[in-house]
Amino acid sequence: MKDFVTFLLTKVYNSKSISDEIVAIAFDKTVADVQYHFSSLSTSEIESRIKSNSNELAVFLFRLGNELHLNNLEELKPQIHWLLKELCSCEIYFNNTIDVGFYIIHGQGTVIGSRNTIGKGFIIHQGCTIGHKKNGSGKGNRIGHNVTMYCNSSIIGEVTIGDNSIIGAHVLVAENLEANTIVTADLNNKKKQIN
Repeated sequence: MKDFVTFLLTKVYNSKSISDEIVAIAFDKTVADVQYHFSSLSTSEIESRIKSNSNELAVFLFRLGNELHLNNLEELKPQIHWLLKELCSCEIYFNNTIDVGFYIIHGQGTVIGSRNTIGKGFIIHQGCTIGHKKNGSGKGNRIGHNVTMYCNSSIIGEVTIGDNSIIGAHVLVAENLEANTIVTADLNNKKKQIN
């Protein structure tokens, strides 16, 4: 994995490399993320998917940038951010706290703004946005465990999304959702509780 990261950075930036330890931590976190949803995949299969599939590559690049952020290693964060945008068409701020099980499906156009706290098992599809109304300040959103956002949905504000909620395609959520809520895009943005 280290050779892959070094290749990306030197080909694009001719910059110095990231430490083996940071790459290993980011890789291990990505393996845990993917195995949360696909437990039968081996570590080597996941490494192969990172190198050939934008879903796993996007998760890995977020984890790599987040490790740089957590360790106050600012120099390479812009390069990793650029790679995430250019290779995966995602923009995910590295100061987000995202628990194990983070997974991106067809991430093109996905934006996760800053300072959000996201629980375990979070799945996000293409064209989704998580942001808040206070640019540069505020606490961000709090998203519970096992929440799924389908294509072109958005969470905007400083809202709380309860565990096991499903946000359907083309839905804008700007208020708190209780746990086990499904929101669909119809004329009334219908909400329903699931058991």
